[in-house]
Amino acid sequence: MSDLEIGALPDRRRLALALLAGVIAGVVCWLAYLLPPPSTSDFEPVWSGARALISGRDPYAVVPTGGTRYPLYYPLPAVILGLPFGALPFPAARVLWAGLSGAVFLLAALRYRRGMLTALLSANLLNALVQGQWSPLLTAAAVFPALSWVWAAKPSIGAALFAAYPSRRALLGGLLMLAVSLAVFPSWPFRWIEALRETNHVAPVMRPGGILLLLALLRWRQAEGRLLAGLACVPQTIGLYETLPLFLIPRTRWQGYALAGLSFAAAFGQALVVPRIPGTSWEAINTARWPFIFFFLYLPALLILFLPGPARSGDVVEPDGSAHHGRR
Repeated sequence: MSDLEIGALPDRRRLALALLAGVIAGVVCWLAYLLPPPSTSDFEPVWSGARALISGRDPYAVVPTGGTRYPLYYPLPAVILGLPFGALPFPAARVLWAGLSGAVFLLAALRYRRGMLTALLSANLLNALVQGQWSPLLTAAAVFPALSWVWAAKPSIGAALFAAYPSRRALLGGLLMLAVSLAVFPSWPFRWIEALRETNHVAPVMRPGGILLLLALLRWRQAEGRLLAGLACVPQTIGLYETLPLFLIPRTRWQGYALAGLSFAAAFGQALVVPRIPGTSWEAINTARWPFIFFFLYLPALLILFLPGPARSGDVVEPDGSAHHGRR
């Protein structure tokens, strides 16, 4: 199916495809927790925090006592957005979260097109769905400005996306989420900052070779250039899921296919060369895995940024195949 054929899909077919994608994403997530090796979900702290908030307890005190034993690294807006899932058993909640993420991401990919559809074949999206990450929704919000308030749930990656795709909706939505969260739990920013002291997040630009990613600033007038530079400068883990927004950069499907293929090279390289060994710190694991993320994902995205494309960089491609510059 060509890009124009995809763009011409009627709304009913788009919704049907999104529903199918959501079901597949949910099934994949469900199977991942049945088959070895054991998987972990980063949605669990959000779910646990939401249940604590529903019962009137401090999420930042409750989450570290749960199954993950990690502090709650997310700001309270993420917990508030997780409230609808807090009423469900966790196995059902993580499957539903994966299904929602997959469905929304597909709708965004159908609208944006270019190389974003190929992310459906990537290890980045698979990793994000299985681990219950926010990156599918955060990336989709770059295509649907009405969803951009979700960037407040993960303000690091959200800041990079806002730098690339600024809009009043994102700013006002984020401020509204902040106001609601402060009304619900006024002291949460202090509790969150305290939890962040235990994190091992590092900006890619601070890792070996990462300074090269600032070459993206030579394309600072383009959304893709600001996105890559922003992602290089915000603290994050070395996870495949964190690089899902890179699929907003390819301007053709073949560029996207190349990036999707390289994502599996990064995934298998990490798994074979840097397996999880009990007793090894996450910082040591992240440091050892960084070269795979850098050479197979970030550097190719930087190269793609400087390649010519069929549409002006920064244009938002409409479902009818036309393009307009900037954001709505």
